[in-house]
Amino acid sequence: MLAAIAAPALNDTARAAPGDNEIRIGNTVPYTGPASAYGVIGKVLAAYFEKVNAEGGIKGRKINFISYDDAYNPTKTMEMTRKLVEEDNVLFILGSLGTNTSQAVHPYLNAKKIPQLFVASGATMWDQPREFPWTMGFLPSYQTEAHIYSQYLLENHPRSKVAVLYQDDGFGKDYLKGLKDGLGTKIPIVAEAPYKVTDANIDAQIAKLKASGADVFMQFTTPKFATMAIKRNAEIGWKPIHFLASVSESVSSVMAPAGLENGEGIISAMYRLEGEDAQSAGPAVFREWSAFMERYVPSVSKANGQAVYAYLNARLVMEVLKMCGDDFSRDNIMKQARSLKGLQIPMMVPGILINTSPSDHATIEQMRLMRFTGGHWQFFGPVRSGIDPGTVSDSFKTLFKYGTATKRDLANQLNANTVSLMTGSFGSTYAQVGADLASVLDNGTALRILPVMGRGSVQAVSDILLLRGVDAGIVRKDTLSYLDRKDFAKDIRNQFVYVAKMFNEEMHVLAPKTITSMRDLDGKTVVVDLPDSSTFVTAINVFERLGIRPHLVYQEPRLAVDMLRKGEVDAIVAIEGKPVQWLNQVTDRNLHLVPVDYAKTLQDEYLPSKLSSQDYPGLVAEGAFVETIAAEAVLASYNWPANSDRYRRLALLVDTMFDKVAQLQRPPFHPKWKEMAPRATVSGWTRFKAAQEWLDRNMPASAAVSSASGAVPQSPAAALSPQDRDPLYREFLEWRANRAKAPPNR
Repeated sequence: MLAAIAAPALNDTARAAPGDNEIRIGNTVPYTGPASAYGVIGKVLAAYFEKVNAEGGIKGRKINFISYDDAYNPTKTMEMTRKLVEEDNVLFILGSLGTNTSQAVHPYLNAKKIPQLFVASGATMWDQPREFPWTMGFLPSYQTEAHIYSQYLLENHPRSKVAVLYQDDGFGKDYLKGLKDGLGTKIPIVAEAPYKVTDANIDAQIAKLKASGADVFMQFTTPKFATMAIKRNAEIGWKPIHFLASVSESVSSVMAPAGLENGEGIISAMYRLEGEDAQSAGPAVFREWSAFMERYVPSVSKANGQAVYAYLNARLVMEVLKMCGDDFSRDNIMKQARSLKGLQIPMMVPGILINTSPSDHATIEQMRLMRFTGGHWQFFGPVRSGIDPGTVSDSFKTLFKYGTATKRDLANQLNANTVSLMTGSFGSTYAQVGADLASVLDNGTALRILPVMGRGSVQAVSDILLLRGVDAGIVRKDTLSYLDRKDFAKDIRNQFVYVAKMFNEEMHVLAPKTITSMRDLDGKTVVVDLPDSSTFVTAINVFERLGIRPHLVYQEPRLAVDMLRKGEVDAIVAIEGKPVQWLNQVTDRNLHLVPVDYAKTLQDEYLPSKLSSQDYPGLVAEGAFVETIAAEAVLASYNWPANSDRYRRLALLVDTMFDKVAQLQRPPFHPKWKEMAPRATVSGWTRFKAAQEWLDRNMPASAAVSSASGAVPQSPAAALSPQDRDPLYREFLEWRANRAKAPPNR
């Protein structure tokens, strides 16, 4: 059921207790008062949710949208918002209108942990995730918009003089600050004239600004006063270069009442398309938009810019709700709203994308300039981000803060949640996995993964033990047993813990076809990578267990292919996750991959595997495969005390990574992620305490899933991939599927 809009004549809404069959959304807009033109936003939002409900809702739940009239009065906004939260029990607040009005309820909603999503205001205060983590704006900031106007003036009218009309509140002052920051000292502001929302007219302000001799007029006003200013300029014959705030660009509610001819040549900026701009929107998008307006809200003109705004706002929140799966808790709704990446909503200006993160609540940060011509807005020039690169990048924002904050405070903030991860050499599986983790887990200052190029397991172990700043590393399972057996490091097993088994790495032995088995390598010259590498350790281990004694050459495998072709070496050993990029570039018909038998002496340390023609079409005949073994790679760390800062950082990594496994297992990330099973144990290693606690909370061990239960196919081990052999991997898949079906945690 869709609740009625609580405009003055419709002040009673249904208040049935919310249940699992509905999603309650609250909203306040001015249906009456000095900003009543914005009441269209509430009407179109309600209409869109009516459409959603008619089409079946979200996951079978209907949208119950409750919108109240606050008359653009902060006191009334507070009253209505309390009613929405405490009486109507809404899940979150959506698209409420106004800077001062939304600011009035800002602390209250954050204290209550109620999401305040996509505020209909461009004030910079909505992008303060550290101070107000439950609030997120929608519009490009007013300062960004003013920066864009400044940029245009600096490029095209560098000798101009500027006069500013602005609303005397947070809304207008935000615009004014952005303009001043953008112009700096290069273009003077010769006159400023504020007005109150209660003013009957702005004639005196316009007279003052004209008298200043300015040839540029910046108008930072709401619709009612925008109409007044345009009409008054025409009456007194003042024709400066005229800029109009985007919030007042509506053709139907501003330009038409002011006289279309009076608005000729006015410049504004926008992130969305006009409601009647079929050419820019494209036929399919325009048909969908038009059909919605004509069927669900025919009383509102398609030329009304606020209608397009509300349509975009509704479309965006539907994207967020779809991302929630079956978990419509407030925590998850906020989590998904912070995870929007490269999203383009229909009826937005092409090229403008929505991106958010836990450290960036600025939903839209781009606009395009437009000019009012012949009764319509026409876009011109490129998509702009303003002249402040800090609106684009967290790194820029940090550098800008460098001049205003103490170096120590900034350093502490940036280092607090940074985890340094030792990976492998360029192009290796370890390096790619590290890059994947950084791509998926980085959340600004909330968590940053810093992958570091390394040489493999032995170096990673050494760096974790000794190198300041290295928190974790990817380490081959057999490395600790090798170091322990050789007595290279005392009590090494008690100093290390593992976060998770990551993946399996296959043994690749590249040799001439005259080499048909591993036994043929006895006494031969074999490349085994550098002595601090993972391949070196595993190769030594395998040769010792098989009783093979080759002559070892220490060279990176990818750099030794030419040596192999020339006969300078007899074989190359590379132990990496398949497919190995450089191996797929080997097309010499005289070379092949030597099979590695799963001998009894290898079975306590390694897993059986195979290399197929799909992995290496140039080295394995179509439809065939080569038997080999696989070593296990783990994410490892020093065994830090539970009360240490390093422990806290790793715990943060655990919480985030385990929750993102499903995402990492999809393209374009490395296919080896598909082998990761968080609950899989690593023999001879101790699990990191925080990782075990996460598993106990989220993935309790299931006795039902085991090899004995029939969950693992009964076939020869060598014919199965390592992940198919591992019942814990299959258990993880079941857990993930069941989690998606679980009822929401309210």
